[in-house]
Amino acid sequence: MRRGDRARVIAILIVAGIVCQRAAVRAQSAEAEVLFRDGRELVKQGKTAAGCDKLAASERLEASVGTLLNLGDCREQLGKLASAWAAFRKAEAMAKRAGGDDRRQAEASRRAALLEPRLPSLEIGVPHRVEGLVVRRDGELVDAAQWSTVLPIDPGSYTIVAEAPGYQAWRTTVLVSLGAKRLVVVVPSLERALVAPGLEAVRPLPEPPVAVPLAAVTPRRAGMWTMSRKISVGIGFAGAGALGTALYFGVHANTLQDRADRRCPLVVCADPEGLAQNDQAQRSATSANALYVAGGAMVAAAVVLWLAGAPGEARVVPTTGDHQLGAAMTGRF
Repeated sequence: MRRGDRARVIAILIVAGIVCQRAAVRAQSAEAEVLFRDGRELVKQGKTAAGCDKLAASERLEASVGTLLNLGDCREQLGKLASAWAAFRKAEAMAKRAGGDDRRQAEASRRAALLEPRLPSLEIGVPHRVEGLVVRRDGELVDAAQWSTVLPIDPGSYTIVAEAPGYQAWRTTVLVSLGAKRLVVVVPSLERALVAPGLEAVRPLPEPPVAVPLAAVTPRRAGMWTMSRKISVGIGFAGAGALGTALYFGVHANTLQDRADRRCPLVVCADPEGLAQNDQAQRSATSANALYVAGGAMVAAAVVLWLAGAPGEARVVPTTGDHQLGAAMTGRF
């Protein structure tokens, strides 16, 4: 082949490659254009959610200022303010880079500025960090750079999960409403897992019961009301009183907690009265727990004293075993 013929062949191949490349670009632009038109038509028909999906698909194929402006508008209609704000800001930046589109750049900036004061936001605070800690929001990974940072978010319900190897996973659900300005979710310090994944707990061999005599009760006396039984009756009344008081505090705590929950249904609460009721409920619950323990211990001691103080010979024998401690009584009652 002569040199001139080779040059012509090379030129034809180059032109053919350019034509094919432009044809491919036009095909991609055509798909994006069809999705864009279908999306706008659906929005006009009142099918806003379906129209938004079409516009989002068009933007993924080929981003443009016009598509982003329409996408931001339909997302705002759906109440997805954070997504709409992001679309307007992206349209503004694209128009600024392209140049010569001052009108749509100004419109995108104006729409974004109008949304900013209304944007709900969520901050996921992570004060206690451990090796391998991962935080997810509705299954999507939250980058560590976004921890303890206020970020705009669309209204809705979100499940926050924090997990790390060797620790028990923590999760909570938070509701972000349209009127919410800033919600804060704090991930607590994770508790270590009792058993490592894939391993079975190793239990020690049970120890045989050991009986160790502690003290012998005095021989039987005449009459039923021995000194020990008289003391047991007093302790029993005191224990019953403690249990009754504990019951009162428990009911009171539940009532206060119900009131607090009605005022503060979310994890984060700014209602002073709701917070005060929650604090009172916690104090009442703590008092109830302490009184239950004290009352139960006194009633148990009263029973032991009553039996040990029977008018006969009796012996109290404690027993110990596999992580257990108890008492046995022998003799005549």
